[in-house]
Amino acid sequence: MAAVAALFAALMRIAALGGWQESGLVACYLAVFAIGGLLAPRYLLDPCEFAVTDRRVLWRRGRSVRSIERHAITYARVRWHRSVPGVGSLELVRAVPFGPLARSQRLVMHDLPAPDRVLAIIRDVEPTENAGDDQISLTDRLDEGEQVLWGAGPEGFLLGWQDVLITIGGAAVVLIGLRYGVLVGSILMDLEEVGLAVGSMPWVFLFSATMLTFAMIVGVGGALVWYGLVRARAQGRETEYIVTDRRLLIRRGRTELSLDRERIFDVAEAPSWRGLRNVFLILDGPGARALGDTGALTGLTPPRDAVPPVLYELRDTERVRDLLSSRDARDSLAA
Repeated sequence: MAAVAALFAALMRIAALGGWQESGLVACYLAVFAIGGLLAPRYLLDPCEFAVTDRRVLWRRGRSVRSIERHAITYARVRWHRSVPGVGSLELVRAVPFGPLARSQRLVMHDLPAPDRVLAIIRDVEPTENAGDDQISLTDRLDEGEQVLWGAGPEGFLLGWQDVLITIGGAAVVLIGLRYGVLVGSILMDLEEVGLAVGSMPWVFLFSATMLTFAMIVGVGGALVWYGLVRARAQGRETEYIVTDRRLLIRRGRTELSLDRERIFDVAEAPSWRGLRNVFLILDGPGARALGDTGALTGLTPPRDAVPPVLYELRDTERVRDLLSSRDARDSLAA
């Protein structure tokens, strides 16, 4: 967008039109915002410090300090870095309402080496030898003595309603871009009739600005279609659900969720497409003022990319429902 504004500013300057200074300032503002967006994570996240004590997990940046009680953590997510092996972010979530404001709580530790090893320390278990290797499957990084009881993956279309809306929006943007390209192309070809020669300097600047705008619109729309359709289905095919004798594990792409079974109070089912079922986990925790329904009571399912504690599009839910709603998990929490 900064390049488009700069090209229009240059065109207005060459054509001796007023207002080119304002367009140039807009281009500068957009460039500054773009550079700031690239540099902001470095200055916002690099100064953070993390610590794990026998009771709490602490996060500090400057004078700001946040903490979460280790025993109150409902579940954790690990998001592996897309380009640096063995590095990722660890998100700790207290997902059930608590306290006077009945709120949830989350704490994120960014860019940790071997975040699953840190999670094992927080869970007070011994990290395995394979901890920190995101290329290894979940079953090869289980706790010592942990056993797999059930495993499956989503079926069906592998798309959520958010993915469908993103795809439709992207297709609409592509159509708008194509329509824009046709109209602008015809206008550019007709400019010679009013005295603007094809290939002249003003025509080249106008052509460059409009074609760059066309490419940007179509590119954004195409990216939305890819994100909502191609990427979402690829992520769905890579999703796996695992129930062990201790935890529920979900992996979708580079994101992993770990939930101790003692935090599961009950399960709820909702119909999905083509006769499949979505399984929502009803969560409980120490000091909670209510249960966390993970979206079971809302009309719309949570986004799949967030990897919530929801098992999407399962055909046979009886086995996993019996495992997750067993009395053993509830009794261990009450104890």
